[in-house]
This record gives sequence, C-alpha cells and structure tokens, in this order.
Amino acid sequence: MLKSRVITALILAPITLGSVFFLPGPWFAVFIGLVVLMGAWEWTAMMHLMRFSQRLAYVLFLLLILLLTGKYLTAHQTIVFALAAIWWLLATGLVVLYPRFTRCWRNRVSKGVVGLLVLIPTWLALVQVREMAAGPWLIMYLLLIVWGADTGAYFAGKRYGKRKLMPRVSPAKSWAGVGGAVVTVLLVSFLAKPYFDFASHTMFGIYLLALLVVFASVVGDLLESMFKRHCGIKDSGSLLPGHGGVMDRIDSLTAAAPVFALCLISLGA
Repeated sequence: MLKSRVITALILAPITLGSVFFLPGPWFAVFIGLVVLMGAWEWTAMMHLMRFSQRLAYVLFLLLILLLTGKYLTAHQTIVFALAAIWWLLATGLVVLYPRFTRCWRNRVSKGVVGLLVLIPTWLALVQVREMAAGPWLIMYLLLIVWGADTGAYFAGKRYGKRKLMPRVSPAKSWAGVGGAVVTVLLVSFLAKPYFDFASHTMFGIYLLALLVVFASVVGDLLESMFKRHCGIKDSGSLLPGHGGVMDRIDSLTAAAPVFALCLISLGA
C-alpha cells in the first residue's frame, strides 16, 4: 500500500508541478478543469447514478457552468470565495454532527448540489491564485501545505493514532494525525516565510494562514469520507493506485484552495 502510494505520488507530483509552472494561464485553467471534471465523474458514484448517460450529464452540466459563469465568477471572486468559506463552515457542522441531518443531503439532487459547491470554487481558486504575482509559487506553497498535512497526518497517525478523530465518519483518522499535520504545515510555513512579500506584513500572518488552510483541508477530507461512508464505498475510484480515485487525492484541496485564495486576498497578496 505504502509502496504504490509513493510511486503514484512520484508520478503525479512532476505532472502537477509542471502544469503549475510551465503551462500558460488558459491551458492551466483547462488542466485544472479536466481534474475537476474527473472528480465530478467520481462524485456521481456517491450520488448513486448508475447509468453512463446520467453520470455524463452531470459532468457536462458542471462543465457548462464553468464555461458560462467562469468570467462572471472571476469578476466576483472575493464573494465566491467568501461564500465557499461559509459553505465549508456549514460542512464542518454536517461532519461533526454525522449521522444527524443526513436527510438534508442524502438524495441525489442534494448530493449533486454539494458536488458543485465542492468542485467549482476549487477550480476558480486555483486559476485565480495562478494569476496573482508569484502565482505559481503560491500554488506550490498551497500544495506543500496540503501534501505536507496529508503526509504528517499519515505517519503521525500510524505511530501515535490511538484517539480517533471522528470514528463515525472516518475510522482511520486520529487526533495524533491532526497534530502531525499541524506541525508539518507550520514547519513548511516557517521555511516559506522569507520568500513571500505578504508574509512580511504581519509576523504571524503566514502561520495563521497555514492553520486555517490545514483546518479546511481536514474538513474537505472528512466531508468526502462522510459521503463515501454513507454510500458504503471505500474509495471514490481506482484511477490512482494507493490513493484511490481523483476525489480521494483532491478532497483536502477542494476546501483548502478557496480558503487559501480568500486569505491571500485578505492579506493583500
């Protein structure tokens, strides 16, 4: 399991970083759009859409929203990211209170709406951060936070994970894993701080940013786990050996990206 996980990560990392640093803006938007659409395809499994035509219709509907509203959403990005942050606060409540309130999201339509709330702000956030000054490096920092949190949580949880975080949602996650994630992202932020102008505006700004993003990433991970558990599936897909599906790989990023973008705008990045 660990071997296949590492091999897959070694393949995905260069592809991801290559797109971040070398693709022109429009092509980067297309690349992230393809990732989001693959995530939407997997999301349809959690909606219990079994027919190919139904699953394709949902993916095409999300694509249509991206094409038609991309320019409008870009012009109102702060509002979009603020609404996304509010959504993730609501999602935190749904995760903490699970299995209560499942009636609010267990039908296909509700799950479809949640999928849009999860995936569309992710695409917009990554595209908009990429357009900022030092955008590729900011995305690199975001990825290091998310990947670092995932890695720190994995190893800390394996070694010290006795107290479970939310066993009804995800039995494998522990408080020790959260601690490992926090320590890792604070270390990443300490090393990154000298290279970002916005981090010099306030002494603790970058550390607060890191903690907010890692909190969001945990919620994103748990939200997908909640949906998978309710649907009785272990992984969102099988495309990525050792990682499951695309949604299993980007679940943390779906919450972290819009929160990160909102924080950068607030800090005047």
